[in-house]
Amino acid sequence: MALAPAAACRTTGRIAPDGTARGTKPGRAPKLVRPALEAGDPAPVLDILERELTQNLSQLSGDGVEQAAYFLAYDLVAQQQLWVAAEDGALVRDEFDTDRSLDVDVRVGSPTLDNSHSSDGDYGPGNGLGSGLSVSLNDEDLSLAQGLWLATEAQYHNAVSALRDVESSEQLRSDGEQHPDFSTEKPTRLMQSEADLDFTAIAARMRPLAAEISVRLGSDPRVLGSSVSMTATTENHYFVNSEGTRAQSGRARLRVLIEAHTQAEDGMRLGLTETFEAHTLEQLPPREVLLAAADKLRDNLLALQAAPIADPYTGPAVLEGRAAGVFFHEIFGHRLEGHRQKDDAEGQTFTDRLGKPVLPKFLDVADDPTIAMFDGQPLSGHYFVDDEGVTARRTVLVEKGKLKTFLLGRSPVKPFLKSNGHGRREPGYQVVARQGNLIVSSRRTLSRKQLRAALLDEIERQDKPYGLWFTDISGGYTITDRSGPQAFKVEPLLVYRVYPDGRPDELVRGVEIVGTPLQAFETIIATDDSPRIFNGVCGAESGWVPVSAVSPSLLLRNLEIERGIHEREKPPLLTPPGAAPPRAVRRSR
Repeated sequence: MALAPAAACRTTGRIAPDGTARGTKPGRAPKLVRPALEAGDPAPVLDILERELTQNLSQLSGDGVEQAAYFLAYDLVAQQQLWVAAEDGALVRDEFDTDRSLDVDVRVGSPTLDNSHSSDGDYGPGNGLGSGLSVSLNDEDLSLAQGLWLATEAQYHNAVSALRDVESSEQLRSDGEQHPDFSTEKPTRLMQSEADLDFTAIAARMRPLAAEISVRLGSDPRVLGSSVSMTATTENHYFVNSEGTRAQSGRARLRVLIEAHTQAEDGMRLGLTETFEAHTLEQLPPREVLLAAADKLRDNLLALQAAPIADPYTGPAVLEGRAAGVFFHEIFGHRLEGHRQKDDAEGQTFTDRLGKPVLPKFLDVADDPTIAMFDGQPLSGHYFVDDEGVTARRTVLVEKGKLKTFLLGRSPVKPFLKSNGHGRREPGYQVVARQGNLIVSSRRTLSRKQLRAALLDEIERQDKPYGLWFTDISGGYTITDRSGPQAFKVEPLLVYRVYPDGRPDELVRGVEIVGTPLQAFETIIATDDSPRIFNGVCGAESGWVPVSAVSPSLLLRNLEIERGIHEREKPPLLTPPGAAPPRAVRRSR
């Protein structure tokens, strides 16, 4: 996990039994599902929040206060989670947890300059925005009112102190373009039915299944450790603010994580993961698919253990769809987040590129949180309303290679003075602009066979001994702060050398992709016709949030890799439990 100045993601994706990410069938448009809002009755807690907000704001904006508050928002988040984990056929975790937390956002000053104003990339906490206070599990009127009162008082004093620091620092700055700190938005009225899962039914399925999969995963003694974890979560938000917004929204998420690790003879530690994501129990794959995925992961891990270490390399490469999705999310998407365009501490890679080419002409990029399903697969970055109470909407970021806009919350970036519904946070953090469902589409595509042929052609044209084919990427980080190089590092899981002379593809290990964003995207020369998905969680300034990325496979003219960290510890000396002990050697005298 990394906070500002770097943005880091832990990414996970859904993998088919053959080891490739599921995608659309070549030659046809993928089916996008934008579900209609399922209206629900407002929860009683909304009335309590609204009443206390009105009363507390009237006092904080009246006579006798040090600095009048001009805005107040309450966001109560109720979570329920079932967590089941197994190792080697035995459950090691079986927990069910319920909690509710409250975020109190207080703004003092004015929308032009208020306590949210960033000072060299500092986005809180401690500036009156975000609190993550634990509150009662039930709608006990007095208990909730007491918690709201104390949290609002504390956040107000933090806001006043932060504004004082902001005003002092701004007086020392030289003149430059000033962006407002807060946008004016129409009140949102949205009542979604509360998310609900049958945790009893889910637990009945998950417990024996997790144990069974873990046996298959660790069936080879060369696998040093493995686990299967299954989580089911509901998250319901109850949001009110002083502008009249009143929103109730809910999300359900089920996740199966299969992971294993081993160690090569030279000491290098190696690990692989497979993840399946869903919104309902019915969307999870059947038992046979999960078992096959575990078998495939184990086999790939053991093949990786025996693979040679990759050499540093720069040359043509293909990023398969899921790997391409992680690539775009890490290297491109983070640099289009609105707050990065107005902070002088940021590198602002694309700030001055509006209306100019930033990608090849055949590529479009949009972020669309309104999509729940892509070609039959759930997307983790779906939501109806963001964490500032603004309705989610599809936002075209790049059209025919030209940059159109940025991802925006309620922190304006000139010339854009309104949110496009991308203000997001983990409870307890300040909201910033974040990605939801980042979707890359191509106007010029090749079949997978043609893409491979194009890679071989490019290898020969550059007179390289081989090219690279990346089938899976775990995640990575990108540096966006000016104090460091505007660079990225991405950690591939499965990488193959592709030889132009017809030799079989060769798996290699110990690879890290490195480079700079402008150079990397200039080298994209082709895509395939089968967009694929990664679902995951992304950690940055506003905490961890669920995200998705969809992309076709990419052929790059040049991609640079370097050797990753190489541990030198010896593999275990003791025989793993369950494995046959080594035969004793009889020595003659």
